[in-house]
Amino acid sequence: MLKCLDEVTNDDLVEITRLAGLFFTPTEIGFMLEFDSSILEAFNSPGNSKINNDIYNSYHGGRLQGEIDLRTGIMKMAKAGSSPAQTMALDLLKASKIKLMDDVA
Repeated sequence: MLKCLDEVTNDDLVEITRLAGLFFTPTEIGFMLEFDSSILEAFNSPGNSKINNDIYNSYHGGRLQGEIDLRTGIMKMAKAGSSPAQTMALDLLKASKIKLMDDVA
């Protein structure tokens, strides 16, 4: 039986964070954790309930932590002289400048 919103546990939130850090999509995570499809909306927008906010924060916090870990590894390898990592680092720099300009506008 699929879990509905009021059956989501703290262990589920921890697993959402972990799987999001591995860049799984909300649909994939919902499938793996056997969530009812109604829960998927909480991944993309915080709602009016604490559990909606907890799911949203777990997912996006985990995804961002995964990105931090990835970028840290890229920068470490780039500083050690890896040409592919240096190219990736420059791409990250360019993308961050574009995001910064979008945030300012």
